[in-house]
Amino acid sequence: MASVDLQWALVKNNNKFVQKRGGIRLSNDPFNNSGQYTQRHSGFIQNKAAVLKLKKEKTIVATIKNGESLNQPRKIFTKKEFPAGVRASAVAKEVGAIRADLTDVTFRRARKLASKATRIAKVRAARKELSAKKAFKRPSKQ
Repeated sequence: MASVDLQWALVKNNNKFVQKRGGIRLSNDPFNNSGQYTQRHSGFIQNKAAVLKLKKEKTIVATIKNGESLNQPRKIFTKKEFPAGVRASAVAKEVGAIRADLTDVTFRRARKLASKATRIAKVRAARKELSAKKAFKRPSKQ
């Protein structure tokens, strides 16, 4: 496989994941936690990468590309699930074992996803309580 520097030199000006908005270059790469379009954050060319996502508003899933078995697509990725109330430092430590330079980015994203999951749970509980109070009565035909 070609080096990361060579791959970045080939794809940095134009690829599927780059978005140019008002002079700013952003990335919608699935292995990019920050959205910045840089060589460091572009996970599709890195041998080792990790991304955090929310699964059904209840768990945080870390999908990790650890750089092994690159010629076997099924074995490239591993997933680790964390409960929504997990400490962000635990998730960042897990990702930091793969790539230490992404620890701070994943810490901030894990904290954001955990707060989002708890907020969704609170809103759903409040809506459920409110809908339990309301009784639906069908109007009678006369």
